[in-house]
Amino acid sequence: MAMTAIATLQPVWECRWSQPGHRLTGVSDALQPETEWVCVRDGDRRNIGPHECATCPHWEWDAGTRTNATASTAVVAYAPVRSRRTLESALLFALAVLAAIFVATGITVLTAPMMVPLTIALWLGAAAVAGFAVFGLGGE
Repeated sequence: MAMTAIATLQPVWECRWSQPGHRLTGVSDALQPETEWVCVRDGDRRNIGPHECATCPHWEWDAGTRTNATASTAVVAYAPVRSRRTLESALLFALAVLAAIFVATGITVLTAPMMVPLTIALWLGAAAVAGFAVFGLGGE
């Protein structure tokens, strides 16, 4: 007689006892206060991994996470440091381009003596924007 084995998928985000762990943005996994998922079955928060939850005998289905939309909101995502650096580099590049536009506009409108104050104002604005582009915005 043939025997059939059924593998039951027990994802960590659909368990009644699992919750997203507390995560800090820009901190490596080794320095995080908790793992990506924690178990609250015993009344306290215990770090767990997806493999441990997949074989847990106390796994209970959470009715609130049945749809894909709800399950995706339970996943904790954090922005890696690399994306912050990329955004900052793009912003500094945009500031440098803006400074170049101010300088070019000042040179273009410098055609009559009455336009000298406007040209000086444009060049001072270009110097300020270029300063932001070169030295950053004063963040960390």
